[in-house]
Amino acid sequence: MFLFTQASQHRFRVHSAPFRTLRTSIRAGGLTAILSASIAGLVHGEQPSNAAPSSTTSSTVTLPTVVVTDTPLRTNEDILNIPASVDVLDNSTINERQPRTPNVALKEEPGIWSVNVAAQGSPILRGQIGNRVLYLWDGIRINNGSSFAGPNGYFNQFPLGAIDRMEVVRGSGSVQYGSDAVGGVINIFSKKAAFSDHFEIGGDLYGRYGSNDDENTEEADLHISSERFALAAGFTRQEVDNYDGRGSGTISPTGFNALGGYANIAIQPFTDQTLRFSWIGNQRTDVDSYVQSKLNANGVPRIFNPLEHRDILKLDYTALNLSPWSDELKFYGYYQRYHELRERRTDSGTSFTNITTDTKQSIWGLGLQNTTSIDKFRFIYGVDYRTEDLGSSLHQRLEDELTGETSTSIPNGKTPAGTYNVFDAFLTGEYRPTSFLLFNAGVRFENTQLHSTPVAADVIPNAGYTLQQLRVQKDWQSFTWNIGSVLNVTKHFDLVANISSAFRAPTYSDLLSAGTPVFSSRIASVPALNLDPEKAITYEFGPRYHDEKFSGFVTGYYTHLYDVVSQVESGTVNIPGQGTFAATHNANSGRGYVTGVETSISYRPIHDWTVFANATYTYGQDSQNDVALRFIPPFFGTFGIRYDSPSGRWWVEATEEWALRLTRHAPQDEQDAGFSLDPAFGSPNTTNNKPLRDNFDIPGYWITNVRGGWKVWQHGTREFTVTLDLNNIFNRRYREAYAQQEVTAPGFGATIGARLTF
Repeated sequence: MFLFTQASQHRFRVHSAPFRTLRTSIRAGGLTAILSASIAGLVHGEQPSNAAPSSTTSSTVTLPTVVVTDTPLRTNEDILNIPASVDVLDNSTINERQPRTPNVALKEEPGIWSVNVAAQGSPILRGQIGNRVLYLWDGIRINNGSSFAGPNGYFNQFPLGAIDRMEVVRGSGSVQYGSDAVGGVINIFSKKAAFSDHFEIGGDLYGRYGSNDDENTEEADLHISSERFALAAGFTRQEVDNYDGRGSGTISPTGFNALGGYANIAIQPFTDQTLRFSWIGNQRTDVDSYVQSKLNANGVPRIFNPLEHRDILKLDYTALNLSPWSDELKFYGYYQRYHELRERRTDSGTSFTNITTDTKQSIWGLGLQNTTSIDKFRFIYGVDYRTEDLGSSLHQRLEDELTGETSTSIPNGKTPAGTYNVFDAFLTGEYRPTSFLLFNAGVRFENTQLHSTPVAADVIPNAGYTLQQLRVQKDWQSFTWNIGSVLNVTKHFDLVANISSAFRAPTYSDLLSAGTPVFSSRIASVPALNLDPEKAITYEFGPRYHDEKFSGFVTGYYTHLYDVVSQVESGTVNIPGQGTFAATHNANSGRGYVTGVETSISYRPIHDWTVFANATYTYGQDSQNDVALRFIPPFFGTFGIRYDSPSGRWWVEATEEWALRLTRHAPQDEQDAGFSLDPAFGSPNTTNNKPLRDNFDIPGYWITNVRGGWKVWQHGTREFTVTLDLNNIFNRRYREAYAQQEVTAPGFGATIGARLTF
């Protein structure tokens, strides 16, 4: 992965319309100064610090948006020059939506199926989920050599108050970021310290309450700026209780507690040179899971996470204009630590078993990147390396429910510990032969090494494999490429085409995991020792239109998937303390395709009014078995209308989220708890937990949300604002496809937040 400086802070906020040609309300008198400062700051990867103060009038203009996630040159770029499909969710939009998790913040974005799943969060991009979507924090990978294929909660393990913006790439991103970027990339950017030509100190305080799940969130930020030194820091605390589902009452257990923070220190020892140190950390405790929670006769939930803790430390150095061959040189290093406790409790009627998995991960990485411009060409090239130390331990506590006696042991079936090392080399380039035509292309070579160090307890007795077989030394090489073009047909109309390859290197979970998975109560897995990387090629094409009143895009794509890791039946396996299960193992036996259309429009018919809409259609086919692929969402979208007052003091917005009935599902979904009448009882069956619908359909829905904000007080840069969100105002009963942890989605809820900026 590669680390980037970024140029967004709360001093220069861009409001995110559904089409990501973003609009911002700026004082007319200060527009030139703001744009000049902003462009200069963005080129240097810093935030402009001398934005003009507010006045009582505003005008809406269309501005180019600088993004970093998927620019083919891996540097700051106008979004209109990027052939890939990129979505930017800015700070002001996140604040307006007042989400309880990063996952919920993405719910109304085009092309992203992001469902309410309480503490968990696993967005689906172009039919891909889990370790086929790459999560980044400031360019640092969250996916690692232990990531598993199904839904996970990693995306939600970050403090909301630290987020400045999110950038989403829909489609292949492996040339830019390596393994896992098959369906897309989600990069979360934290708030950054910004330099100023004079000393400044400020910050903000924020508090929020949500009625549906009794949510309490508090945030605090502090920033200090000067010509050579800058600091930004803050913390976020959350308490989230069980949510209320329309017609189902309180959905218990679904809550969590969280405490996290961030710190960013920037030093400019010489002109055009910046040394930056940053930290991000978050700890979630008492993370409840509704899925399978009623399987135990004694009422104790089956799955529970007492602890999830993640820290990331990063040091990066950027130097501009060092020589004719170096426009921008970057060196970066980082350390990431993750610790998780996970409990799985099983009540057999005569005994109660609690198996605790203690996961610890330690990751080091560094890299070097350089930019060179030659006439009409620009190149970025470099290398990076990371090493991952991955391990876990199992502890079992067994209680005899008749006598009350307890015993402890180390159960069998743990995924072996080991290392996962990755080396990358890349080259990307851009060429503009004329003012209206742009080409870009890139290549990447990645070498992945997996070395396991199993112990005897990692083997499940009589499961068909030995300790020696678990002692694995694997080495994979992957080569990816992309080529794209942007043709400016007119000043406002573009045609965009992009072809890109992607891959996903096997992980410990793919090769060596054994035991029962989380979201099914009837299927177990056994190790698969001979896997190769999954591969994909995506073709996408579409028009874009952008002017002062109307903006929109239509993107059609086709992704060919091959060498896909899929499950193959392996008979049955007996897991001590848990029972006998049907067993599967992984193999590169799958192939298929995903195709679809993504569209979004934003139109301003009259001053201060905006109407917007987006819609996404996805179709996925398993060509090997001639059935539907898993995790293909239904046809869905959002439309709405917004009014911004001429004074800039208040705004109001109404949106309608909709999804059609999910009528096409994969055979594996018939074992998925999310398709059962009540996911708390696990997988669907024919007795006490039938499918939600006999044909396994998931009904569609229409959900209305209303939001508004009011700037109660303002004096210079100091202000006090209040935001109110009314979600599902008609209290409709519905379920979202692939939300394994809900019997019904949240009913009506009001969220009110207040922010003091000083």
